[in-house]
Amino acid sequence: MTSFQLSAITLSALLVVGCSEEQPPQNTTTPVTLNADDTKEVSLKIPGVGDEADVPQLKVDDNGVIKGSIERATVPVVTEDASNLPIDGIPRPLLLSDVVHNRFSNLMQGPSELPILDAEFYPLGWSTDGKFAYAIEPPDEAVGSYFLNVYIQDLVTDKIIWQDKYQSEPESTTGIQNFADYWQANQSKMDAQFKKYGIKKIDDTVLFAGSINTNDDRLDYVVQKKLKGQPDLGNIALVTEYQVMVTSDKLGRKTVHKEQYKTPIRILDVDVIGYLRGDDKKRVALLIAGVRRGWEGPPHTTWFKVVGTNLRSGFKPAN
Repeated sequence: MTSFQLSAITLSALLVVGCSEEQPPQNTTTPVTLNADDTKEVSLKIPGVGDEADVPQLKVDDNGVIKGSIERATVPVVTEDASNLPIDGIPRPLLLSDVVHNRFSNLMQGPSELPILDAEFYPLGWSTDGKFAYAIEPPDEAVGSYFLNVYIQDLVTDKIIWQDKYQSEPESTTGIQNFADYWQANQSKMDAQFKKYGIKKIDDTVLFAGSINTNDDRLDYVVQKKLKGQPDLGNIALVTEYQVMVTSDKLGRKTVHKEQYKTPIRILDVDVIGYLRGDDKKRVALLIAGVRRGWEGPPHTTWFKVVGTNLRSGFKPAN
């Protein structure tokens, strides 16, 4: 298998309206289960949404920009380009749109042919004991505000130990309107939080796709989902719950994350698109991506979630 290193690019100003990362449990239906031993990219057909499209193989153009589909692999490969480097110490988002679009290609547009609205993900820093700082810009569903959510997450417990959520006034053209504005306006506050939690700022980082190789072991991750038809939405199937499984060739398997959704259910699909490595060599941060149905249908929106994964403990022998 091949693998790919995704570097950072230009900023965008996007938001999500009315989304919740943690929602109360919902009664479930018969699961659609994906094989945890399958290390290839997971494809899921969702009734009423459309068939999975055939996608081309991943290519890198002359500028080092990744195009096409992505398959899980073991070693990151991507050339770095001076245009992708941070400017004046301001972090840049990871280049994820091509990866997300190809993974969820059947959901990229609806009958109205409206394109999907992308979230942006900014890695900000790591500590040596498993803390990860990052920011997410959710997309704007025609509200006219700029939103930014900044987190420090303990990857040992997956608890958010500090966060700052910003929203500009609707239709405002003054104040903070993008990530660079926020970073410059809140530099001292961010420095204080980073110092408190022992986080070292990073100038650049990469997203690894595919199997995780460590200590002569190989780990693979897979998402298992349960779907339920929604009669009031044309009986399309939406994700009511999902869990992330990690399988080790030597140690067995474990569940590292579970999530359930209550009404109104809006998640069209979800998957792990790769992982990030920090200074804590015992663990990685899995990056979950998904597509949320627009409030009135297309355009749909993308979202991200981080899940910490210990590479050496918590496994149980496979049956």
